[in-house]
Amino acid sequence: MKTINQLKPLSILGKTLMSLVAILSAFALSVKSFAQSVPDKVEVDVDAGGDAVWYGQPWVWVVGIAVFIVIIVAITRNNNSKA
Repeated sequence: MKTINQLKPLSILGKTLMSLVAILSAFALSVKSFAQSVPDKVEVDVDAGGDAVWYGQPWVWVVGIAVFIVIIVAITRNNNSKA
């Protein structure tokens, strides 16, 4: 009888291992089947036309950089006048 009792935990481990293998196999097959599906055709329109956003305009960048330079010059200017 000791031999049968010693095999009982091994059979529980074997069932658990087989269950784990079955779950992982089912997961792998489902992932593979979804990877095989062909998506619908995707069309991308690169031409934005005349409806560009304000920060996409070059003149906005030029004005912004000019204002930034004026602010930096005003802050860093050495003003030695005494009040």
